[in-house]
Amino acid sequence: MVGERVEHRKRYPAQTWFGLLVFCLAAAVNLLQSASLSPLLPRIGAEFGTPDAVTGQLATIGSLVGFGFSVAAAPWMDRWSRATWFRIEGSLVIGGLLLAVLSPSFAWLAAGRVLTASGAALIMANCMTGARELFPDPVWRNRAIGFITSATTLVLIAGLPIVTQIDARFGWRVAMGAIVIPALLLIAGTFFLPTTPRQSIVAARPSPLAAFRDVFGDRRVRSLLVVLSLCSALYTGWFVYFGAYTTGVFAVSAGVLSLLFFLAGGVQLVANNLAPILVRRFDPVQILNGTMSAVALALLLTGIVVVTVPGAFVAAVTVLIGTGMAYIATNVLLLDSDVPHPGAIMALAAAMGALGAAFGPLISGIALANSGSFEVAYRTLGILAPVAILTVWLGTRSGARATIVKRAS
Repeated sequence: MVGERVEHRKRYPAQTWFGLLVFCLAAAVNLLQSASLSPLLPRIGAEFGTPDAVTGQLATIGSLVGFGFSVAAAPWMDRWSRATWFRIEGSLVIGGLLLAVLSPSFAWLAAGRVLTASGAALIMANCMTGARELFPDPVWRNRAIGFITSATTLVLIAGLPIVTQIDARFGWRVAMGAIVIPALLLIAGTFFLPTTPRQSIVAARPSPLAAFRDVFGDRRVRSLLVVLSLCSALYTGWFVYFGAYTTGVFAVSAGVLSLLFFLAGGVQLVANNLAPILVRRFDPVQILNGTMSAVALALLLTGIVVVTVPGAFVAAVTVLIGTGMAYIATNVLLLDSDVPHPGAIMALAAAMGALGAAFGPLISGIALANSGSFEVAYRTLGILAPVAILTVWLGTRSGARATIVKRAS
């Protein structure tokens, strides 16, 4: 116990903390370029003459591209440094944003989103893998994961309200172009990142494709990847249409929408930093079940109990906290696995997350197009939460307690 306490109080050099800061910035850029579609969606649709259900599929297209990019890059995740990956990703994000800003048609806008999605595909995978490389101690690693996830929440608190206000005053093109600034800062920060440790196991592998066999050969890891995909589908399918939902159903102004983002993000920020503590004290599998149950109630009761702006705010907080804590718990379980090549695991986790991010808006969009109701779309999406609970049970029923014993030892 004394040795454990000393390890948790280990002092890390300043470069390590700067590296964590860069990872947090990368996570913020990743969510900002993706989530900005929500407040910008109505004006984009108005300019190009596309309905919300069609405009929202920009998220689906980008996520499918992100899925393919993540799968293709998975074998190489542990062979290149985090700095190299972030420079590639940041450059692609900037190129895609500029193409979208200058797009003369909806097709060119879609092409820009595709390029941006390619760049963002592995940002969170590199952030999570980088956290493991910076902090060998699991306690500090889990805290780092909480900090990184909290950076995405700051996007809700500050980033999206700013984007919403820029959109209201100068239009969606200026608002989207403003995201280039933090992306440029990310690239600049990569030149000061700590050196990525060489993975000795890479030299022992005859083929990079062996990483796929290691990852998909583990039943527990397979189930967690599916859960991560469902969690991503729930979050993205809900978030993409949240701006249109609140303005269309409740006729809220840009100021009220910004306030909703700010308040919901503030609550989620607290939850993200509480999650690493809960993961240490409770079974992450139980956390997954509890959070997915709460998300299911929030979505399935939309239009039935959730019929006012305060109700929509409570549902928003529930979805944000639930999916955020489930995301942290799932990533902790994946990083704790004994499967070699943590970078490949996280790359495939990013791929499954992108796949979920593609099908979430697709499910919501189809339900919205067929029913004309945001409430029906959200209730349809909510069915995925019980599916996630079932997947957790099927994949972890024989090993959940063993994992907790291992984590506590």
